[in-house]
Parts: sequence; structure tokens; C-alpha cells
Amino acid sequence: MIQHLLAAASSIGVIGGADGPTAVYVTSGLNPNITEALGIMGKGMLGIFVVIGIIALIVLALTKAGNK
Repeated sequence: MIQHLLAAASSIGVIGGADGPTAVYVTSGLNPNITEALGIMGKGMLGIFVVIGIIALIVLALTKAGNK
């Protein structure tokens, strides 16, 4: 999914030093490694949010059980 959304992305960059630009590069699309890394990172972040939600539900349940 991310690959389709970011497939049209392109970038233009300049590599330079103190004396000015020495190279200009243009890339079209994203490197497949970056796309794969974004997918893995997204799954990890989703997992973190799910675990935080489960912990919040457990704390809520324990709070309500402690009040009785």
C-alpha cells in the first residue's frame, strides 16, 4: 500500500562542499529497501499502539474492580 502511495515520489538533491555543488542527482520513486523498511516500521508501530490499548483496558478493568 505504501509503495503505491509513494511510487510517484521523486527527489532532486545536490551534493556539495565548501566550493559549491559538485553533483546533482535525481531519483524517481523510492528504493525498495526503504519501502520494505517503512512497511516493517508501520507494523511495529501498530503493534505498539495495540499493546498500549490492551494495557489501558487492563488498567481500566482493575480500577473498576478495585472500587467495589
